[in-house]
Amino acid sequence: MKKILFNITTFSLLLLLSVNCSSNKGTDLSPEPTRKVMKNIPDWYLDTPVKDGFRYEAGSATSQDLQLSVNKATLDATSRLAATIESEMEGYTKRVQEETGLGADSDILDSYSQTQGQIIATSLKDYTIAKKEILEQKSNNQDIFRSYILIEWDEGAANKRLLDKIKADEQLYNAMRASELFDEMEAKVEKYRERNEN
Repeated sequence: MKKILFNITTFSLLLLLSVNCSSNKGTDLSPEPTRKVMKNIPDWYLDTPVKDGFRYEAGSATSQDLQLSVNKATLDATSRLAATIESEMEGYTKRVQEETGLGADSDILDSYSQTQGQIIATSLKDYTIAKKEILEQKSNNQDIFRSYILIEWDEGAANKRLLDKIKADEQLYNAMRASELFDEMEAKVEKYRERNEN
């Protein structure tokens, strides 16, 4: 019995050692950035640009495949943008509720929230990649790519779509047109129009 227990223990230790050894042979896709990488991080990644009527988000990712590193970094940036927009949507919905004086279960508020959600979901697809930088580095003696992506999203275009939808819904338009939020949206859309005329 002791011999069987000894063999099981020995086998378990050998198995554990072989798993640990084999896992060390793989490429670490989350290595600490080297000094060279740290020196070459783009300024726009560390200090995201600010421009009236636009939103910018930066993302970074690594992969052994160059295109996959770009795709992952783009997904990272768009996820950050979506989270920011979603949080602001909640704020706008609360403002609509306060400014129009309607209850939380109101059809107008539900209609506004639904319209806003649809517009944002649609327009989030309209981002463009404003900047891209790809660095190569070593990880466990393997080459990997570290991509930095900056996406640009036109907030004015999204506001124009939302305003057009609100105006198309007479009940929603009548409930919102006296609110400060509506005036604010119209001002942003006017800036968007002026920008596109130039």
